[in-house]
Amino acid sequence: MDERLLIEARGLSKSYGGLSALSDVDIAINEGEIVGLIGPNGAGKTTLVNCLSGVVSPSGGFIRFRGVDVVPEVDVAVTRPIVRIAHVMLVVAVLWGMVFSAVMLPTVVFTFETFVAVLLIAMIRAFSARRLASFAPWSRGVAIAFAVSDLITAAVWLYRLELYGGYRFFSVGPEAIQLLPLRPVVILTSLILIAYSPFVVIGLSGSGVLAAFGSFIRPNRVSALGIARTFQNIRLFKEMTVRDNVKTARHRHGRCGPLASILRNARQRAEEREIHLSATGLLEFVDLQDRGDSKALTLPYGDQRRLEIARALATGPSLLLLDEPAAGMNPLETATLVELIQEISRRGITIIVIEHDMRLIMQVCHRIIVLDHGRKIADGTPLEIRTNQEVIQAYLGVDGDNA
Repeated sequence: MDERLLIEARGLSKSYGGLSALSDVDIAINEGEIVGLIGPNGAGKTTLVNCLSGVVSPSGGFIRFRGVDVVPEVDVAVTRPIVRIAHVMLVVAVLWGMVFSAVMLPTVVFTFETFVAVLLIAMIRAFSARRLASFAPWSRGVAIAFAVSDLITAAVWLYRLELYGGYRFFSVGPEAIQLLPLRPVVILTSLILIAYSPFVVIGLSGSGVLAAFGSFIRPNRVSALGIARTFQNIRLFKEMTVRDNVKTARHRHGRCGPLASILRNARQRAEEREIHLSATGLLEFVDLQDRGDSKALTLPYGDQRRLEIARALATGPSLLLLDEPAAGMNPLETATLVELIQEISRRGITIIVIEHDMRLIMQVCHRIIVLDHGRKIADGTPLEIRTNQEVIQAYLGVDGDNA
């Protein structure tokens, strides 16, 4: 691995239903670089930043930051058994609904309402199984919960087995067709549930399985590793003061727990002073030192953008992701932003900038990555990108020679 390599992503993909926002994107960013991320609207730029920052989990590929797997590479040998578990759960959902109805309906007063409730639960189980096959992060916990519930249900059925001697499987009145005695059906189903439940719980545990569901990528963990970001649409705590916005992000570095905060001991007070001084220093860095006690919502638009950058810097990042930081700025504010980005870079922080202002990108970036329809189509210096025919065609829709 390159000693200067800070973050890399390989084969990164993200799909929303049938729509592919990212498709097999590879990037590698070295320490100290300012990298521009450009492309037409809908190219997948913000989706890529969302994946890098842990806001969304990618559908495929891996992300590695300073040698740490933020999104580990998932082996097909891990995903294939999960898909098999999902198929088994789908069959069990149907079987569970049929047997549970046969057991419950003869003993309840509100037969129709009970049947509808059981049908609804069976549908939820089937939907969860289908989402499990798609590696939806929430489906793993739901699948384990249903498996444990089924194990308990099977034990109760076997314990109460003598009660089902006179029941028939799906018998609804004296004129109904008598399919099977219920007791052997309950025994068989209970044994299936007892065997399948540990199979699901064990099969959905382990670090490799967690990686398949994106369980390692969380925004708080990504921030702790040293990745911070701003947003395309400003997301400040607008009712809080400017200084408190920055202090909130700085609290991630705090070591005092809730008890120390309640007791206000000497260590906690010293930590608060350090956070206050750090926040004040960052406000001076972005030239907002005179607005520290103002509410964030009272700031002009350009100042709010700089405050969001200061808040991101308060987390102490090694990598700063800026999502359209110049959007809505006038030329004077943009020029100030350019100076700020360059000063951040001089402090040793690596920067990825999403921006539509090509003049800004060409002025500050060492390298530019171009996306189009979720694919990476170019990666090079500003001069190389400026003359790249595929980039020109992506933006203009025509060959550069005919433009």
